[in-house]
Amino acid sequence: MINPLNSKIISYLPSQPDFEFQTDYYTEQKVRIQPNQPSILFYQFKMGEVSSQISVIPDGCIDILINCDQHYGNICGSVTKSREINLLPNSTYFGIRFLPCLNIKKIGIKDLTDTEVCLNEMLPVNTNILERVVTDGSFMERVQIFIETLGSHIFEIDKSTKTIKQALYNIYATKGKITIAQLAEEVGFSTRYLRKQFEDHIGISPKLFSQIVRFQSSLNMILRTTHFTLNDVIYENGYYDQAHLIHEFRNFGCMTPYQLTGQNGCLKTN
Repeated sequence: MINPLNSKIISYLPSQPDFEFQTDYYTEQKVRIQPNQPSILFYQFKMGEVSSQISVIPDGCIDILINCDQHYGNICGSVTKSREINLLPNSTYFGIRFLPCLNIKKIGIKDLTDTEVCLNEMLPVNTNILERVVTDGSFMERVQIFIETLGSHIFEIDKSTKTIKQALYNIYATKGKITIAQLAEEVGFSTRYLRKQFEDHIGISPKLFSQIVRFQSSLNMILRTTHFTLNDVIYENGYYDQAHLIHEFRNFGCMTPYQLTGQNGCLKTN
């Protein structure tokens, strides 16, 4: 049975729109490896013959991105601002996206924020596991190989405290519409203690993490639905007005909601 405390955590996996909309093809599959663990998002895309740069936006997650043609990969920490990453044209990439409450062996989560580490540094010497992931057939076969073999070399037993899990639950349940004072009261600790716990286990402050969750919730409404208006997005996600919403989108380096509606978005403007 799934722990109710984990239900909201399990269901939250944000998106990186450029991976989906600025590549030649994109596919994904959400998988929960253990019943009481959050889901992991597996995805695969291919870069175009000319394109070599795509944008990564804040999502509160960590990604493992593997180049299937060159047989190398990186573990990429959560970004706090949008940034461009350089990828090889005409190359296929296999990715794994997960929440920071899944612990990584040998690396502290806070050391990964806004940076990346070579995946080979995490693997045993003389292993051929990575080669199997990139060469063994289809996307779903790669997913299965990762689950059965590679994952055990990267993830360790969940060491997140109950405080962190409760705080994450409240952030996801409110779509980030919660103050740090309210969050601290809910978990029964001071704001200072909560801040320290987030820095150690999540890598960023609870305030910034909540803002990212709210931003991703708004982005999902814009990209995935056809029946919401801009005012719906503002109301549902707790923004004061349109200026507040636009400011947060610009702060995280994404296009404004109006620019998104003219490109990949589904949102009605009135």
